[in-house]
Amino acid sequence: MIKEIQILIFSWLISIYLMLKYIPKESKRSAHITFLFVSTITWIYEYIQLLIGLVEFPFREFNVATKMSFSLYYLVYPTFGVFFIILYPIEKKKLRIFIHYFVFAIAIATYSFLFEKYSSLIFFKKWNWFASVCSSLIILYIVKKFVFWFKRALV
Repeated sequence: MIKEIQILIFSWLISIYLMLKYIPKESKRSAHITFLFVSTITWIYEYIQLLIGLVEFPFREFNVATKMSFSLYYLVYPTFGVFFIILYPIEKKKLRIFIHYFVFAIAIATYSFLFEKYSSLIFFKKWNWFASVCSSLIILYIVKKFVFWFKRALV
């Protein structure tokens, strides 16, 4: 239990530090929109996973209130989403964009896999690393479409 708390505190500190330190001022509006949208979409994604019985969260921050992990889906994954959008290669070749998607999808899946392997923060019942990469690719695509659509509406 202490290990899980330490992992969560470290994840919070790293996520907050990265967002405060490495998001340029001109990208803050886009970062806020991205963060909120990724939080929303990953909450829905997590809820569906729990309903179907694909994953379980043995250790949770709000044990009585919900069966979901607060930190992973409300802070860590949205942070990945923010940096996915901020670092997105606009006007680059399709191969570069393809690599960008896969790097972030693999990073998210590996992060989850390491949590599952070395802590009790998440337990994959009927889920695996490959399924996580595929679902991350879909979520990143939806996030990119939404954020770019939203940015176009602001101009």
